[in-house]
Amino acid sequence: MHRTALASIAAGLVLSAAACQQQTAQQLNTANANSQVYIGALTCNVTGSTGYVFGSSRDLSCVYLTKEGLSQAYDGKIRRFGLDLGVTRPGHVVWKVYQLGGLIGDKTSADPRVIAGNYGGEQASVSAGASAGGNWLYGGSNNQIVLQATQLQTSDDAGYNLAYGIAEISLTLKN
Repeated sequence: MHRTALASIAAGLVLSAAACQQQTAQQLNTANANSQVYIGALTCNVTGSTGYVFGSSRDLSCVYLTKEGLSQAYDGKIRRFGLDLGVTRPGHVVWKVYQLGGLIGDKTSADPRVIAGNYGGEQASVSAGASAGGNWLYGGSNNQIVLQATQLQTSDDAGYNLAYGIAEISLTLKN
């Protein structure tokens, strides 16, 4: 019963994805300019992958833009563990970046290098032509950074995939 409900919710996300548009890093930074916990947006190009029941791995090429306008390029890898069936094409994801209590007001929260590190958390996504999904990952500097993404890809060639489980991301500074 639980899996049927999850599949129904995921299908609804895909159908609604065509009606929504993903915001850019600049739009997110403008909308969250007065937030005490939002510190920037991470924009990533993600390679395609094939899921083999238990998991998959995808490469990331990212740019982090702080809400103060500083930027830093990153390389990364996202690994998924759990249900992961199907094939996805390369995509584009914009992550909202938040700081937890220990960094609020700290000058390091404005440093574009603060998000380097490893993250882990939960993820769910579905692709059926278009793609929709969400992630909530914790890690980075002193494990006080949160990456949150709602992925929408409205093109007709996102692939066909169902994924639910644990996600890990590693982000390293690009020279």
